[in-house]
Formats: sequence, structure tokens, C-alpha cells
Amino acid sequence: MNDLKNIQEFKINEDNLKYGLSTLHAWINFLKCILNISYKLNIHESTSRMSKEEKGKVLQQKKNIQQTFWNDMGIKVDKIVQGQGTSNTGNVARRFFKNAEMSSKITGVDLNLIKKLGDILIAISSGYEINFESFDEYCKETAELYIELYNWYRMPPSMHKILLHGSIVIKHALVPIGLLSEEAQKACNKNYKNFRENHTRKISRLSTNTDLMHALLISSDPEISSKRNILKTPFTELPSSVKQLIITENDEETEDSDVCSDSE
Repeated sequence: MNDLKNIQEFKINEDNLKYGLSTLHAWINFLKCILNISYKLNIHESTSRMSKEEKGKVLQQKKNIQQTFWNDMGIKVDKIVQGQGTSNTGNVARRFFKNAEMSSKITGVDLNLIKKLGDILIAISSGYEINFESFDEYCKETAELYIELYNWYRMPPSMHKILLHGSIVIKHALVPIGLLSEEAQKACNKNYKNFRENHTRKISRLSTNTDLMHALLISSDPEISSKRNILKTPFTELPSSVKQLIITENDEETEDSDVCSDSE
């Protein structure tokens, strides 16, 4: 994963590009990678090579970082949540990368690397068309920076896929990659639990699943959905570093005007 020169010589199976990118889990996986690096900054070794003493130091470092994040930013990182996995959620990851300076100060991980990873995550989640050339160059610069600073820690496959092959996957996508996020599906989990617990018959599994499907069909009906009050979400201005990686409406208008002026 960390041998960039060798990886560039591999031939990519384009049939695998149809699986796209998991943008929501990319936030979580990038966060997990940065945290794992921060836990082991003092020893620069993988888990399999650590002695008991080193493992104890890593555990203590982890506790210190978790406590500092809670005290300074009010977020819980890498905490076990019974029945839900860990506290590393998409919202936690967004706050982590949004406050890059504070996150870098707490973890000790390079600020520039955290900012670059955050820019890439924002770009692929924005819903805008991606500028393939700029995105590919930016991702490769980020990968090289990662290898230069933390070559001792193996790059996770999810990060490797985005940094080294993300531009190719995005190029083959039929719609902007941000529109294929699994966030909408995840957001429906609470509805699924509510419908199953409170609005289904429990006399048999068939009856339960039948009632559940009916409830889900009703909730997703376009006519019913159109009558809901849509919550207004505040507009967030994209960072200038992210705007270089995407194609906005202003960029398209500029290109059209240039074409018209050339034709005249």
C-alpha cells in the first residue's frame, strides 16, 4: 500500500470501478487512520511488532488523546458504544477535519496532511462535478506527503483507493460521486427501528417484515414526501482549496462565455 512507484505500474481492472466510493465511511476511515497514527507516534511501529511495554504506552497515549478531544472539542473518539460500534461517526469526523488546527495540536499529526485529507473528503462529498486532473494531482501529492511523514504506518485500503484511484472511479461515475453517498440510507436506520418496533405485527416473521415493508413504502411515497416540511440547512461556503478540485456552475458559465467569445 505504501510503495507508490510499484503501485503505479499495476494494471487496473476497470470492472471494479463500478463499485464507486463510500464517501460517508471515507470520513470515518480517514479519521481512524489519523488517530491510529497519533497513538503510535512515539514508537513508529505496527501493532504486531510492539512489546508489552510499548503497547502500554500506546494505550496510555490513546486515553490522553481521547480525554483531550473531549475536554477541548467536546467529541468522543474511538469510544466503544454498546450496540452501535464506536463513537467514530460521520459527524465526529467532520468536526475533526473542520478544526484541523486543533486536531493537529491534539494528535501531533502533521497539520498540512489533515487539511489535505479534509479537502479531499469535502470535495467528494460536495455533490459537485470533480475536476479529474486537479483532483488526481492533489490526491497524489497527499499520498506522497503521507508516505514521506508516516511511511512506517500502512496506508488503509480505503484511503489508498481514494488517493491513488479515486479520480479514475469518479471519472467513470454516471453522476457526481457525492450524490451516491450512503448517508441517506444510514439516516433511515432510525425510521427502520421505529417502524419495526412500534408499527409491525409480531405474530410471525413474515407478518413483521410485510408490515415493515409497507411502512417503508408509505414513508418513501413521493406524494407523502412532498407534503413534509423540509428543514432548511445553513449554506456552508467551500474552502478555496476545495473549489480548485470541483467544477461549479460559475466555472461552467465561464467556459460557455469563453466559447462564445472565441466563436465571435
